[in-house]
Amino acid sequence: MYGHNGPKILLLHGWGCSLDIFKSIADRIRSKYCVYLIDLPGFGKSSEPDVALDVVGVTKAVYSLIESNWLKNIILVGHSYGGRVAGEYAYRYGNVSKLILIDSAGIKRPSIKKFFKIRIYKFKKWFYKTFKNVMKYNNLVVNSGSVDYVNSSFIMKKMLVYAVNYNQRRVFRGIDCEALIIWGDYDKSTPLKDGKLINRLIKGSELVIIPDSGHFPFVDNYCYFMKVFESYLGV
Repeated sequence: MYGHNGPKILLLHGWGCSLDIFKSIADRIRSKYCVYLIDLPGFGKSSEPDVALDVVGVTKAVYSLIESNWLKNIILVGHSYGGRVAGEYAYRYGNVSKLILIDSAGIKRPSIKKFFKIRIYKFKKWFYKTFKNVMKYNNLVVNSGSVDYVNSSFIMKKMLVYAVNYNQRRVFRGIDCEALIIWGDYDKSTPLKDGKLINRLIKGSELVIIPDSGHFPFVDNYCYFMKVFESYLGV
């Protein structure tokens, strides 16, 4: 926790990150806000769950933390995977005065290319396993998927699969609190078109595009990002 007075604000990091990613933001606003930074299950200093949690399960864990700390009408901030969780929380539990989504994940789009890629992967996996080509099978399993997937443990791999297969359009459409959507203009992980769609889905939300930024606009263009962030908070 950073600071002791003022409105409560909780920041949720993205996949493969930890609470450390937000420390520069927390230091900047701690004089006027009580800032909570946490490591989501399986990241940073938070232990891996015994079983793989889907987005709803992770959101329940965040809910338990919020309830145990008696936090009311919080300002909830989520980046990427943390945006999934933040949006899910606002949709399911309310108790959010303001929601800030930064290059949030949560939009799943149909892709013919991806469909065939998965089909080919499954066929190769079946083929190598059936004909007992252990070396090729292991290489296929170990090296297939994104960098995040390859570098994850078995449980975290399952959690990542749960997340990327979960389309949260309905969730975003059901959010009724005040919301700001911040997006890097050159984001290739969660493209700007996703931010524009989330902006349309969350009624009354505002979208701000951060120039010269990718998936981490609060790192790539910190000064510009903080002007937008602090202006919205009223710092």
